[in-house]
Amino acid sequence: MKHVTKWGAIAAIGLATVGLAGCGTAPIDASQFMQVHPASKTVDLKIIGEYSSSQQVNTFDGYTNGQLVVTIPVGYHVNMDFVNNGPIPEAIGIYKHDHLAFPNAGMPYQQVMVNPSAGLLPGQSQSFSFTATQVGTYKLANVLNGNNNNSPTSGQWDIVKVVSSGSPSMSTT
Repeated sequence: MKHVTKWGAIAAIGLATVGLAGCGTAPIDASQFMQVHPASKTVDLKIIGEYSSSQQVNTFDGYTNGQLVVTIPVGYHVNMDFVNNGPIPEAIGIYKHDHLAFPNAGMPYQQVMVNPSAGLLPGQSQSFSFTATQVGTYKLANVLNGNNNNSPTSGQWDIVKVVSSGSPSMSTT
């Protein structure tokens, strides 16, 4: 694999947990990004990283800066497929501070931070499979080129809420 250098602040993201108190959400047509299988308590989630010329930033499924909220009931198994259609390498995961929220919920933060060739090159994809085992609010983020202060340096992050009951869904803030 060709050596890829880090891209500085272009694709990095801080990893502080985001609270949604007081924020309203609106449902969206998530059929192209989420397939729910209630009988098996499974969700197939597709995350597409790409550059938005109108927003002048890389996005996940067209959203940035926590605008997309993915809600998953605790106990659901998630099959997450990430496709990097963006112009630069990206690393994705669901994080609580500086570690994965659930085992195999993406690329480990520590691995990405110390490896300059971590992440997926443009055109590559990777699948992750995990179970949402803890109620809470987490970040779905591109952590490639993150910084040690966990402060945001890019808008390429959205929210994953694991709730005690209900149906999986996607909405916007």
